[in-house]
Amino acid sequence: MRNIRSKKKHEKMLNFLSPLRLASRVFPIVRWSRSYDFRTGIGDLIAGITVALTLIPQSIAYASLAGLEPQYGLYASFAGAFVYAIMGSCPQINVGPTALLSLLTFTYTSGTNPDLAVLLCFISGIVTLVAGIAQLGFLIEFVSLPVVSGFTSAAAITIASSQIKGLLGLRFNAETFKSTWEGVFHHIADTRMQDTLLGLACCIVLLGMKAMKDVRLKEPQDDKGRRSAIIIQRALWFVSVSRNAVVIIITSILAFLFHRDKGDPLILTGTITPGLPTPQLPPFHSIIGNTTVTAGQMLVHLGSGLIVVPLVGIISNVAIVKAFSRGKTLDATQEIVALGACNIIGAFFRSYPVNGSFTRSAVSDTSGVKTPAAGLYTGVIVLLTLALLTPYFYFIPRAALSAVIMCAVLHMVDLAIIKKLWTTSRLDLIPLAGTFICCLAFGIELGLACGVAIDILLLLYYHSRPPLQVEFVNDGTITPHYAVRLIGGLHFAGAEQLRARLSDLRNSKNIFVGSNSHAMETSRALVSDIDVRINVPNGNINTMDRQTSKVLVIHCDALSRMDYTFLQSMKMFVSEWSRDGCVIWCDVNPRIKEQLNSVMNDPLYCNYDQLLSLLSNITATANSQASNNSGDTQL
Repeated sequence: MRNIRSKKKHEKMLNFLSPLRLASRVFPIVRWSRSYDFRTGIGDLIAGITVALTLIPQSIAYASLAGLEPQYGLYASFAGAFVYAIMGSCPQINVGPTALLSLLTFTYTSGTNPDLAVLLCFISGIVTLVAGIAQLGFLIEFVSLPVVSGFTSAAAITIASSQIKGLLGLRFNAETFKSTWEGVFHHIADTRMQDTLLGLACCIVLLGMKAMKDVRLKEPQDDKGRRSAIIIQRALWFVSVSRNAVVIIITSILAFLFHRDKGDPLILTGTITPGLPTPQLPPFHSIIGNTTVTAGQMLVHLGSGLIVVPLVGIISNVAIVKAFSRGKTLDATQEIVALGACNIIGAFFRSYPVNGSFTRSAVSDTSGVKTPAAGLYTGVIVLLTLALLTPYFYFIPRAALSAVIMCAVLHMVDLAIIKKLWTTSRLDLIPLAGTFICCLAFGIELGLACGVAIDILLLLYYHSRPPLQVEFVNDGTITPHYAVRLIGGLHFAGAEQLRARLSDLRNSKNIFVGSNSHAMETSRALVSDIDVRINVPNGNINTMDRQTSKVLVIHCDALSRMDYTFLQSMKMFVSEWSRDGCVIWCDVNPRIKEQLNSVMNDPLYCNYDQLLSLLSNITATANSQASNNSGDTQL
């Protein structure tokens, strides 16, 4: 029998370590490519082309948001798409430039040169990859949804605010939300009317085209009418998802015509370096101004960005994959590893930090994507654009790019969560509001740190207030006693608080119990914030001295662990109670029993079935002692 088990275990280990199995785990393309066919390829091709029409104008706009030349947005758009197609597991995800990471890149690299953005991409990829290999994905669970929501909403407002100057045709340097609006107010007199009108018109058109995909035509009765309605519906949807490309093309043509006739009426993108980027090692030294900067100095300048950028990328990417997994098993570790590889390889092609885009992933999903191979088609289109079309990007108006960014980030402001938190957990509004305000006031990286700190403080608060259910049982058949239920893991932070709350039971005075509601409220008030339930026969309203109840039953069936500090605190409490009473430990699991035995002298254990007889014995013993005391008094 032992040999059979050993053989099965050996076979299982060999199967796990087989090259094909390892390759399919690291490169999911090995799995899904076996069943790839023409029909699947057509679905991926359509999705890839559709996503490219959204990605190309967005990447140019996000590059300007990151403080880089437009071509860097395209450099960041193809490598990640290729790598994720090989290593990613979610068909919908498109990895490339995003508004959030573009803003973070600007935050940490503004005033320098693109070399620092490329190095930030490389180091972020390494940090992300190490986090995935070391299975550190669980750390993102310490960042709650309210903090993420507050962070993304504040980032969206900061991003939209940063585009106000482009929308109004203003030129000034600003890095934060506060400095941007101060600059707008100081330079408002320099507003260029033609750029402003063009930017506002682009915003209106983009929002209108976005709504086109939600238009539902009335279903005709005949088959020919149905086919026509389906074609029109799909055409409306395609125009809607390609709205960025449509607006950029139309405004570029207008800018070209006006530029030839009237000189320079609009602020344009300008010359974009044509051609594909040459593969090269990430820069570990650079020249800023007239000074040569070493790798150490570059890393010092990037500072907290080396942690914040990969952290935000991981959180965003895992959240997007969860949204599109539709209940399927999610391999978060593989997604983190894939994202790290996208950034590391992208850095060899002059990319700045990238992650998955929710907007483009939604477009891919509604385009009928089948596998991650859609990213291959998107990457090829971006390469063709870099090789053939970059000279024509000169005439793209800056106001149009600002409009594209602003309309792209509007959906990131999450107002719906406020109502949800108000009805479910109002305390979670504190980290939400704290993160949001701190991000706007101090910058999004410090704001995120403040949000995490608020979450940690709330977590400590919860641990210092462990849940406690107390029931005073007096049904007339057994000894009146307190039944206490300890729940979950009990730690040092809540030790003294729980001990004080239990001591209130022993020290409290007379109370009324019964079916009278006023009596119930009085009972609850005397034991402060402990959840008390009074269990007495209906209508039996009388006065009891709770100090006459000397029995405390602690139910441990929902207790998972106690740390040393908590055990010592419970030891002192039991010692105090046992001076004139009795403590019974009910339904204690072996691990908790071993802990209790190590610090207490002869604790009294029982299971739930034995509790009734044990309480009856206590009652009989108490009555016998009372009778003996009465006889002694008479003598």
